Amino acid sequence: MHEGFVLHRWDFQESSIIIDVFTRLQGRVRIVAKGAKRNNSPWRAILQPFIPLLLDWRGRGDLKTLISAETQTGLATPALTGTALYSAFYLNELLTRLLPPQGEAEPLYEEYAKTLELLHHSSEVEPLLRHFEWRLLWHLGVAFDWQVDAATGEALGQSEFCYFVAGQGFFNAQQSSEKAIKLASKDVQQLAQFERLDSRLLKLLKHIMRAELAIHLGEKPLHSRQLFRS
Repeated sequence: MHEGFVLHRWDFQESSIIIDVFTRLQGRVRIVAKGAKRNNSPWRAILQPFIPLLLDWRGRGDLKTLISAETQTGLATPALTGTALYSAFYLNELLTRLLPPQGEAEPLYEEYAKTLELLHHSSEVEPLLRHFEWRLLWHLGVAFDWQVDAATGEALGQSEFCYFVAGQGFFNAQQSSEKAIKLASKDVQQLAQFERLDSRLLKLLKHIMRAELAIHLGEKPLHSRQLFRS
């Protein structure tokens, strides 16, 4: 049995659904749950986002077939509402869009489960989202370095200001790119900690992370961001 969470689900044929699940040991897996829409299906109520599940499937191709699903004993489903719920859907969409299928992802899985729990208990979601975004970039192998110049390898902070270019990283010298973000070097040192950030620094961090994620997400907008706007 595989520990996992449903990231996304959609209807398939008359009585079935397809689910993208995030599992501890297999990463993201796509599975068809045959008959899950029927009223008498034991899967109907539990194949939902944010419920800790134990899953089993069969199949060798990209689309597996579900053979067993149950809730994890002793693990409660976080009671997410309002902004916390929208934030959790945002995490799910990031994983669905960016996480390659069927790859080892146990540390990221732990981070995801922990973040869901923290969203349930915390009134400040922004630091949690930024930290998860960073952990996802690190897992994908595309994280930039907060400490060194991306061109020279020298330590940042050689002057009062530095510059961030999405897809490349930080630079001590001014950059010709129109998309370069100018930042106070002392602010970058604080942002790198992801902790105890005031509203101004959180806004800067969001600006940086959104620019970086856009490189990897492409032009297709995130539906979950529309929830925040509405």
